[in-house]
Amino acid sequence: MSNDPHHGDHPTGDHEDPSGGPTWVVAVAGAVLTVVTVLGVTALYYNAERAETHRKVVSVRSQEAEIRREADRLALENEPHWEQWTDADGVLAGERTLVVPMDTAREVVKKRWGGDAR
Repeated sequence: MSNDPHHGDHPTGDHEDPSGGPTWVVAVAGAVLTVVTVLGVTALYYNAERAETHRKVVSVRSQEAEIRREADRLALENEPHWEQWTDADGVLAGERTLVVPMDTAREVVKKRWGGDAR
């Protein structure tokens, strides 16, 4: 028996090593597919993270801002009134304060100290 690689005992069309062209095509296609898969998964992850952040943080802040705006609007529509605070025993805690809505207070200041402001 001979170890000669050129000995004719291989069947027709059978090669010891694959040809270079198809090997390169498969390698490049595999690399491109891997890069596309990694980029796609990364994009999905960051999109989900951004949506979760929006849902948990931004929408909560928006709801809080809406509640605050509504409270401010209602405070502006109030009539001037006196407030006093009492403790649990009903004893007056502090002084009475006059609560005046911002628009009303602005008008009072303009009338009293405004002069001919143009």
